[in-house]
Amino acid sequence: MVESVSPAGPEASESTADENEDDIQFVSEGPSRPVLEYIDLVCGDEEPTTYHSDILFPKMPKRQGDFLRFLNVKKLKTESNNRNKNHCGLPKLKESHFKYVEKPVIEEKPSCSSKEEIDNLVLPDCWNEKQAFMFTEQYKWLEIKEGKLGCKDCSTVRHLGSKAEKHVHVSKEWIAYLVTPNGSNKTTRQASLRKKIKEHDISKAHGKIQDLLKESTNDSISNIGDKQNNKNIDATVKVFNVVYSLVKHNRPLSDIEGAIELQEKNGEVNCLNTRYSATRIAEHIAKEMKMKIFKNIIEENAKICVIIDEASTVSKKSTLVIYLQCTAQSVPAPVMLFVALKELVSTTAECIVSTLLSTLNDYGFTNEYLKANLIAFCSDGANTMLGRKSGVATKMLENFPEIIIWNCLNHRLQLSLDDSISEIKHVNHFKIFIDKIYSIYHQSNKNQNKLLEPVAKDLEIEIVKIGRVMGPRWAACSLQAATAVWCAYPILYLHFSHSYSGLANRLANINFLQDLALMIDILEEFSLLSTALQSRSTNIQKAQKLIKRTIRALENLKIGTGKHESQIEGLIKSDKFKDIPFNKNKKFKALPRNLLLENIIQHMNLRLLSDRQYEESIFNYFDLLEPSTWPYEEITSPWVAGEKKLFHLCELLKYEIDLKDFREFVSNNIKSNNVSIPTTIQKAKKIVGTIAINSAEAERGFNLMNIICTRVRNSLTVDHISDLMTINLLGKELADWDAIPFVKSWSNCNHRLATDTRVRQKSSKAFYENQLAIWNLK
Repeated sequence: MVESVSPAGPEASESTADENEDDIQFVSEGPSRPVLEYIDLVCGDEEPTTYHSDILFPKMPKRQGDFLRFLNVKKLKTESNNRNKNHCGLPKLKESHFKYVEKPVIEEKPSCSSKEEIDNLVLPDCWNEKQAFMFTEQYKWLEIKEGKLGCKDCSTVRHLGSKAEKHVHVSKEWIAYLVTPNGSNKTTRQASLRKKIKEHDISKAHGKIQDLLKESTNDSISNIGDKQNNKNIDATVKVFNVVYSLVKHNRPLSDIEGAIELQEKNGEVNCLNTRYSATRIAEHIAKEMKMKIFKNIIEENAKICVIIDEASTVSKKSTLVIYLQCTAQSVPAPVMLFVALKELVSTTAECIVSTLLSTLNDYGFTNEYLKANLIAFCSDGANTMLGRKSGVATKMLENFPEIIIWNCLNHRLQLSLDDSISEIKHVNHFKIFIDKIYSIYHQSNKNQNKLLEPVAKDLEIEIVKIGRVMGPRWAACSLQAATAVWCAYPILYLHFSHSYSGLANRLANINFLQDLALMIDILEEFSLLSTALQSRSTNIQKAQKLIKRTIRALENLKIGTGKHESQIEGLIKSDKFKDIPFNKNKKFKALPRNLLLENIIQHMNLRLLSDRQYEESIFNYFDLLEPSTWPYEEITSPWVAGEKKLFHLCELLKYEIDLKDFREFVSNNIKSNNVSIPTTIQKAKKIVGTIAINSAEAERGFNLMNIICTRVRNSLTVDHISDLMTINLLGKELADWDAIPFVKSWSNCNHRLATDTRVRQKSSKAFYENQLAIWNLK
């Protein structure tokens, strides 16, 4: 049988490289001349001096002008021979031989065979088009990109999976198309490429990749790495569960060594038993979580709001925490998602904006996506964040001019209280006195433990830790501190009467007790509002209603008396307060009650309802989606004034509300209150809920950061802290979490499984002979 012919590849050209750099040699493995002579005799060839070997394998001159033309000539000559064969009437047995003669002729177009495709390629500087064609034909896995070589098969599979062996790795250069020639002249560089191609072709790793491709002929390439041994997968899943549990419970990753030691005691074999492996696993889990979640958000084209805040770690590094609030069709309410914790090189607005945008881009939120879907930006009121001239918000508006800038309502609430306190000196004196009590018991545990607790036990009063009031914390913290003084009032007087007579006289003044009751009533209203604003279910319209309700409650308090104020007469007559000689000392003046409440109401209106000029107009646009705010006496169908605002609302939300749906929505609400809401109106209401009203979630993120990065674990990098926070904030509970997809992606990234033997054996702990000897006693 006549054998098929194929180019010999780079080895053949090595022998003639010195003679001519552009020559392309072929080594003929085709039929021998006697066989071809026998074919000529059978066919009755009229020109016996012309051999088929001359036709099929002509001698190429040293300077071949056009390699492609040579192939076409060869094909035409072979076709003419086929006509002669048919004419001579060979038997069927002989025809089968001629099919093999035709096989070397190139009939199909490979990826680089056409002159047009070769012309478009950037070739290595030591190759011409003919050489590129020859090598890509000889080695089907070879590809050329931007003048560099790569392996198509290795780039597709990328890892060995279950076929991994010790010291056998897939070349990263061949995967990433980074193979380039070495040498100072053309001949040396050509020889270098030939050697690299040949070595990769016969390498063990490349051979295993070929085996994996053959095994996956009936499966997709992406599932090659999933065909792992079940025992290996199960063992690695147990390690992943241990790491996940440690992260969820904020335990150091070094605890994995003890957990794995217990598994090995129970018969499990594991090589991923160090804190370094645990760190890599945590990084992988966090990365996979973010990729999956953010990919779904981007594919759904969801509207987003960015929330950021800046703080320092225990190691004094400035960090930026980034959150996203977004809407999704599959969930009824907006979802708050942790994005990343990033270290800041500096705390300037330019650095913060650059870090923010680069982080979002890394996770797939391109500038084009942000321009189409970013609708709001929220942060606290620091000058760096919301400065009107060069703050972060101003620079964000330069890049995305149509977004809504929102100042955190909880910070604005605290600022309104601070503004009122700063204007009334009597309130400041009250604050100083409470801070004095705080400093006495905060700085010395002895004062609280040895002096207060015995008295508290006798009076059956529980001691609550006394903190600061009206400091840089939110209103709930101030309420807790004031309530602690209220509850411990008799105990404090008894203690001060022995050690601090001045403080005791202040507590014996009935005006101070009345002031304390008034401040607790005010702080209770602030605390209720602050807690409600921090709720994840509170949107911008509900927050507006809550603020107005709190202002009405303070107005009612101005007219009447509060809950704690009404209890004063009863407390003075009670047994707990019987030892306190209350009096009205003119030296300690009472707070100007009405003036204080009037100031607080005024500053709440300024800070919370009209802090920004455009906020009032924004609320007017959002009211189009809330029928309870409509002026029904002015509305006719169609509502012309409402439809004019609708256009601006669509620009704010970057979402088109169907005019037909809006008219139907208005008509139905004029006729009845309980009506179905059209689809586009529902989607618009969800987008409005995407706008974050505070940065409370960022504060919670910093609280978690402080739990993770303690003084004992201060060697954690910011990136590692970010990974641990990702698992904590985005991950499911351990009982609901499935580790198998993460283990498979771990294997697909060419990481080792738990049963891999290509690791250094763990050194056993030293156990002294004296410790062992005690167990040998009889």
